[in-house]
Amino acid sequence: MKKLFISAMLSLIIGQVSYGQSIINVIPKPQEITYGEGLFQLDKQTTISFKNCSVKDVDLFIKQLRQASHYPMMEKRQSSNTIEFILDKKLDLPSDEGYQLDVSAKKVTVKAKTTHGLFNASQSLRQLLPAAIETTNRAANESTWSIPVVAIKDYPRYHWRGYMKDVSRTFYTINTVKKYLDAMALYKMNIFHWHLTDDQGWRIEIKKYPKLTAENATVFHRTEKQPAERSGFYTQEQIKEVVQYAKERNITIVPEIDVPGHSWPTILAYPALGVNKNSYPNHIFPFVSSWGYWGNQFTPNTLDPTKEATYQFLDDVFTEIASLFPGSYIHFGGDEVRHDLWEKESHVQDFMKQHQIADVKALQSYFVQRVSAIIVQKGKKPIGWNDILADAKNLPKSTAIMSWLGEEAIKEATKDGFKAVATPASHLYFDITQADRNDGTMTDLAYPQINSLKRVYDFDPSNGLTAVEDQLVLGVQGNMWSAIAQDIKDMNVQNFPRLLAVAEIGWASKSKKDYAEFCRRLDANLPRLDSMRIDYYHTGGYIAGSWKSDDIKEEYSTLTFDVTKRIYDNGRAQAGFFFLEGKNFLEIDAVQLLQDGRIIDEDGHHALADKFRGTNKIKPFYYNFTVRDYNPNAKYEIKARVRGAGGVDSKGNFTFNLSPTLPFNKTEKR
Repeated sequence: MKKLFISAMLSLIIGQVSYGQSIINVIPKPQEITYGEGLFQLDKQTTISFKNCSVKDVDLFIKQLRQASHYPMMEKRQSSNTIEFILDKKLDLPSDEGYQLDVSAKKVTVKAKTTHGLFNASQSLRQLLPAAIETTNRAANESTWSIPVVAIKDYPRYHWRGYMKDVSRTFYTINTVKKYLDAMALYKMNIFHWHLTDDQGWRIEIKKYPKLTAENATVFHRTEKQPAERSGFYTQEQIKEVVQYAKERNITIVPEIDVPGHSWPTILAYPALGVNKNSYPNHIFPFVSSWGYWGNQFTPNTLDPTKEATYQFLDDVFTEIASLFPGSYIHFGGDEVRHDLWEKESHVQDFMKQHQIADVKALQSYFVQRVSAIIVQKGKKPIGWNDILADAKNLPKSTAIMSWLGEEAIKEATKDGFKAVATPASHLYFDITQADRNDGTMTDLAYPQINSLKRVYDFDPSNGLTAVEDQLVLGVQGNMWSAIAQDIKDMNVQNFPRLLAVAEIGWASKSKKDYAEFCRRLDANLPRLDSMRIDYYHTGGYIAGSWKSDDIKEEYSTLTFDVTKRIYDNGRAQAGFFFLEGKNFLEIDAVQLLQDGRIIDEDGHHALADKFRGTNKIKPFYYNFTVRDYNPNAKYEIKARVRGAGGVDSKGNFTFNLSPTLPFNKTEKR
């Protein structure tokens, strides 16, 4: 009892000393914070009121608060115990997205110049409230609904605070997209870059070209044994639904139709648009199968830049795209074009001579100019990957650049007068490993670097830029390519918490960034992600055990791992064997998943746990299972038939991960 009393007193003293600062855990970090003492306490009599605005401007927040707290939050103006929203167009803030938030013990006052600012303020309020606001399946008295006394003056550093989701290499339903829009809104990210087409599938209905959504252009071939939900496309009605959903969350969608490379589904649907006649195989397939079909990851065909039919096709497609997406920008890709395919075609060479085009880089610029003009004609702004800068002198300055090929790519774009979005693979690609290349997480290991949370957070888009060049930086964006991390849980683990670091890069002042302090706020935000049922990376990744020399023999024996804590729902499960060090690899003959000693699934393929970490083939040391009748009271084990290959000097990680059948329903507890 004495120890408990001392501990309680210490907690009280520490709480009083650091009271204000310790409870302000807003991400991204506000520009100015003045800490006060005390709390604004919500109760059944708390009201909301509006001046020069209405409830629809913060409707999502009010609905969420009502559902979570079970308080009526009636619309009524009163002098105390109220939250007042004020639209003041004369407010002294450097950005239309900015806001002022003043919380006293009696009243909460929110001011902004625009409705976008009011929305951003509501998301800060959301983070100042308990994490229970993120869920509705709770008792009315479960949380104390209070907001710390504080004054915040806030506005973003950059306008473009983006996230890209690749739905071509793996298709995701609109419910998954909406979940990401919810998370983006919470952290004031406002651009959703939707990568809708690539070699692995065309994912949007174009009414004039129905073959684009035929089975061979949207569904992975049966021989690939891919789960059905990884294939598909969005109807235009679904697109409209998502666009409206995003708009309600202050998010603009930038659609991408990737041309003239990465156009395999287009060429399958309309072969006459190809630069050559190569159409093998006549279906789409997952990214890792590319080497098996083509010998590399790049398609053996592109759209033909010399044919007027190509530009008519793109004109028609972008007409429908422009009508579906009200945002300013349309992304046309332009990356990783195999120019050697153009060099091999005599009709292309004849076209270049006729039009006095010096080389294939200049031909790429010709294509980009034509496509940019089409997009401008639709009343939109064109943007492409920085590969299109190869012939920068002939590139129209109206074309914005998405700089992904290293940090220097931002400098390369802005020094020539182009507007640019900073999204270098060197820091902001989330398909890249974030901590340990041997932790079993589904990452693209072809990259040499590890994009740790700190590496992401420390990235500065303005590094090395002049003041003039810095003015051309539109903002920052994190990208998630779904070639390796296909299951939703795996994708979530790759995105979070790194996406929160990108949110802070885009919003907070460069001088106010502090990684250690960010981590403190991040720790306080993790329960919020838990409430939203969003998985995120934990130290150790999917490592669930290990083997060492004493555990194996030169002849086959059984290696057993208890995975009870790693199984928490029905779904797809994957066990991995990652060799770390020693003279001998681990030979694996078969692996079983057991429930209370009974085999419930088995993967009988033969493999070698070796040093291979590439992406050009499926890693054979992964073993796959399905959990169908989950029992929370059962014991689950993995039993592997293994031997040391040529000896027992071997050490490695055993990894295990479950991806629930129903996404965003349960998260793995650590």
